Amino acid sequence: MSLLENPKEVKENFYVSRVYGAYYEIYNQSYGTKRATLRGKLRLEKTEDRNPFVVGDKVLAQGKLQTNEEWIILERAERENFLVRKSSFSDKHVLCANVDYVAVIASLADPETKGGFIDRCVAACYEANIKPYIILTKKDLEEEEYTNEKEKYYRGLGYSCLAISVVTGEGLDELKLAFKGKKIFLVGNSGSGKSTLINSILGKELLKTNEISEGTRKGKHTTTNSYLLPFGNSSFLIDSPGVKEWGVLHLDRVTILESFPELLKHKSDCELSNCCEMDQGCIMLTKSEELPPERYDSLQSMLEDAEIPYRIRTGNILKNKVKHFKDQTFNRKKKNKDIGYDFE
Repeated sequence: MSLLENPKEVKENFYVSRVYGAYYEIYNQSYGTKRATLRGKLRLEKTEDRNPFVVGDKVLAQGKLQTNEEWIILERAERENFLVRKSSFSDKHVLCANVDYVAVIASLADPETKGGFIDRCVAACYEANIKPYIILTKKDLEEEEYTNEKEKYYRGLGYSCLAISVVTGEGLDELKLAFKGKKIFLVGNSGSGKSTLINSILGKELLKTNEISEGTRKGKHTTTNSYLLPFGNSSFLIDSPGVKEWGVLHLDRVTILESFPELLKHKSDCELSNCCEMDQGCIMLTKSEELPPERYDSLQSMLEDAEIPYRIRTGNILKNKVKHFKDQTFNRKKKNKDIGYDFE
């Protein structure tokens, strides 16, 4: 009897390469990409996350070779790390697992990525114990002096940072070398040049690229779900949907302060037994006043989000569904229609 008539059933280790609904794509170098589902026991396990498994998870799966049958995911290995974004009280979004770097794609122009977005991504990386790698894209569209200053600034904070241009090719070889043999999660605002960068690294037009809206100078979304892209030998890129804001509701006050390297270095000098629990006297809070204005505002914004567990629209105030949450730490003017409130 041939192997095709009696396909062999095997158990193998894979990476989760994509999640869609109740189905998964799993990948390893020996067998390529397979479609899989969770075994019954795993489907019944309760979790506060959107999905119990994410791209980058290491799993043990069982299936038959030489067939198109779905494989069954039997178990997940313990995660080395995982990255979280949380924009609302009830929605914790685990974005990826087991990565070496989070590449924060920040465009220098057309449109320029705000420093606050970078700060929030880096804070989430700090909490997850994952190294951030700040990639400044569209170098060809900005003055060299400005680009050099920005690159020098982030490197001075201790981050890996590189300005690149996919148009001229500048910086791409250095970036590929840094990513060799690594698992990299890429995140950026829509229009930051993330898809174009991935195509350049892979050496083929694998992903569609965003157009820039002339009205808002913002990108249009192309990626709708994270997925793993192997390249070279044991190297992986994980693409993610473009995001407008990075929710940090899963971070506490201490973590946010410590995620700023220029503040963390002063923590050992704090004389308070309950450092970071007081509004006055904390040396990191005191030193925060010396931050550049944009970075100080970014810190305030994150600390305010950490203090306010709900973001409720003003319409609910009129219906008496909420009561005002008094923030005693900062008095920052709101620039949007969302105001912080707490449930009665």
